[in-house]
Amino acid sequence: MVELSPQSLHMVMPSSQRSRPIVLHVDDDVASLMMAEGALEDAGFDVLHAANGEEAIISYKEHEPDLIIMDAVMPVMDGFEAIKIIRQLPLGAHVPILMITGLDDYVSITRAYDEGATDFLTKPISFIILPHRVQYMLRSKLTADALRSSQAKLDNAQRIARLGNWEWTLGCDTLTWSREFGRVLGLGEHQSVDNWTELLECIDECDRHNVRLMAEQAVEERQPFATEFSAPAADAKSLRRIRLEAEPFCGEGGDCTHMLGTIQDITERTNAQKQIHNLAYFDLVTGLPNRAQLNEQLRYTLKLAKRNDTRFALLFLDLDHFKQVNDTLGHDAGDDLLKQVSTRLTHVVRESDMVSSSDVGETDDSENQHTVARLGGDEFVVLLGQINRAEDAARVAERIAQSIGLPYQIGENTVSVTTTIGISVFPADGITSEILMKNADVAMYHAKESGRNGYQFYSRNIHEQALARFSLEGDLKSAIENEQLTLVYQPKVNMSNGSLAGVEALVRWNHPERGAVNPSEFIPLAEETGLILPLGRWVLRQSCKQMRLWIDSGLPEFAIAVNCSSVQFTRSDMIQDINEAIEYSGLDPYLLEIELTESLLLQDIEVGIDILRSMKELGIQVAIDDFGTGFSSLSYLKRLPVDKLKIDRSFVSDLCVDAGDVAIVSAIITLSHNLNLTVVAEGVETQQQYDILRGFDCNEAQGFLISHPMAQAEFEQWIHRYMEPPKMVASGR
Repeated sequence: MVELSPQSLHMVMPSSQRSRPIVLHVDDDVASLMMAEGALEDAGFDVLHAANGEEAIISYKEHEPDLIIMDAVMPVMDGFEAIKIIRQLPLGAHVPILMITGLDDYVSITRAYDEGATDFLTKPISFIILPHRVQYMLRSKLTADALRSSQAKLDNAQRIARLGNWEWTLGCDTLTWSREFGRVLGLGEHQSVDNWTELLECIDECDRHNVRLMAEQAVEERQPFATEFSAPAADAKSLRRIRLEAEPFCGEGGDCTHMLGTIQDITERTNAQKQIHNLAYFDLVTGLPNRAQLNEQLRYTLKLAKRNDTRFALLFLDLDHFKQVNDTLGHDAGDDLLKQVSTRLTHVVRESDMVSSSDVGETDDSENQHTVARLGGDEFVVLLGQINRAEDAARVAERIAQSIGLPYQIGENTVSVTTTIGISVFPADGITSEILMKNADVAMYHAKESGRNGYQFYSRNIHEQALARFSLEGDLKSAIENEQLTLVYQPKVNMSNGSLAGVEALVRWNHPERGAVNPSEFIPLAEETGLILPLGRWVLRQSCKQMRLWIDSGLPEFAIAVNCSSVQFTRSDMIQDINEAIEYSGLDPYLLEIELTESLLLQDIEVGIDILRSMKELGIQVAIDDFGTGFSSLSYLKRLPVDKLKIDRSFVSDLCVDAGDVAIVSAIITLSHNLNLTVVAEGVETQQQYDILRGFDCNEAQGFLISHPMAQAEFEQWIHRYMEPPKMVASGR
């Protein structure tokens, strides 16, 4: 659509009213000119004469008459051609033209109208009627001019307001609209939107479905609607924000027949609102959230933590000796340093999302995120929206201190700064946002008193626990790197004949200072820190290697089982790790058994099935560990390509006293056999448990009744003794 220019506006604006309207009479008959002139002047008109079309055009350009009386047949240029040219003049589009002709055939009349005549008279002319006809045509012209002027003013007002109007006729699905409607949508001069579907195609794909639904609902419920959407700008490189509003028009039957609406370009308003929001909630120097936004996020996180009974932490940071940078290099250099610090902070916190691991449990509030904010000066705050334990905050603080302590390039200068961090934890250090902020600030000043470039919890007990756990993490990393871990082996036996069915490899850690560390302590730590990845690879390789050595030494073949963590599947290529362990050891893949928890498989059943199929393609065996504890979906069990089910020890322990556990175990065994699965009972500690399980035709047993986990040498001695007849499994050997 072409915008109205000042000239085009002038064309439709009514000019100042003349006291005597001017009529241009064009005729080559002098007598007709004279007779018409008298009648018209008596009626209050001034009359100009022209003998042919060329003179008429010249006179029109010079005098701009209010009306033209044009003879059809004249020398030099006839009336038809003259009308055509006048209509093409800038100011000739709307002047009334009365065609006078002696030709009364239909073709001539049609041609007159086609060329632009307003009305026509045939000769002979009644000069008494002529003035009245002229007055009527001028009155109609004034009405049309006023209407065009009003429309022009409306178009101009809509252009200024960037507000167009439209009407959707539902019966025939047609769309009519104003000039500004096309400008708002960025339509070209020759583009058109003729129906509702074509309008929807102008809307960005992300918003199109929502607009369609809102319009359909408004029609169905006969209610107004208003929505906002994005549409491509004229350059097709950016998006404009547009507001669409409409209300229904209903017919006599009550059904909606039309939707009448407006369309407005609100891009500038939206951008202004964003700018105002940014000024109110973001720091101008670093672009980080400011104190106001931090307070809002903190209140939200506090409410969420109370509702879900979870923990979060506040880290209050201060840059050490920042004032020296400002005083020495200037405030511009100081601002540059603050920007670089904010970038590093954001990166560290983003990389530390593992502190919200699955141990906490799933909630419906996925938007619970970490926040990095600048309070002002050289003070920053990190809000860790959800943590498992206080030590997680210490781990993030340590990473922040390491990152910020690296050198910065400020112009031609290399600058080094450190940070001191105070930490408060909800709910141990406060249950309101004000107290948590104050205590984190207090903790920071305690840390400064201790020598800067470090962190301090507000609670001394929490601080000591964090340091101890952090130290344990470092020791575990060193133990993995230096292969200071060991494997122990717990056998499984066939319950039908007492023969050795296999062995499970379990990792143990004998700390040089603390002694034996319980797996329930260091395995979760390894999962949280990602150390489970190298630890898991080591266990796989060592297990396969040891099994291969036993076979080479003459022991009979039996499967070795290895537990795998869910973290190994989500954060590494577990299939590749298994394949590399098999290739490294040369072990027959069928002798490797991977144990997975059912909860891992049921998080996304289709992904779980794909993982299992990939594992089975390697030729290994797969067992579902701790079966019955993960709210199993039996409908999916038949789809899982697995070989074994391991009944969790919690069901086995009370077999002798709990009829419910007896029923559950019996049902699991029966179901598994119907699905051609081998059943393994773990945690078998008494002869009575063993006998009950054997009575249910359980396939394999594992537990202290058979043997406790043993080191390599002890297991080798045990297996030689066990293989000597008679094999009395029930004796508890």
